[in-house]
Amino acid sequence: MARLLLHPEQIARIESKLPAYTVGSLQRKSQMDVLLEFITSLLEFPDPGDKLKELGELIKDVFQLMPSGKHMIGRDLGRLEPTPSFAENQGNGA
Repeated sequence: MARLLLHPEQIARIESKLPAYTVGSLQRKSQMDVLLEFITSLLEFPDPGDKLKELGELIKDVFQLMPSGKHMIGRDLGRLEPTPSFAENQGNGA
């Protein structure tokens, strides 16, 4: 992320005393730049369709989806019933 501070468009903003771009917008811009460069180079191959299929298979092998450890699926949630004092207060309209 620190590398994004050195992004040419970010440097131009800072030198012009303008507000810096957000990290998210710079990341998306960099991703789109890479995608366009990829498409441009792909179109230079004699058979771009076959090359795209080949690269698609490589992507499936390299980029594996990983399950999230942040979600509670499969975890013991403990006791879910209200405590006796909470249940009593709910019955009194509190």
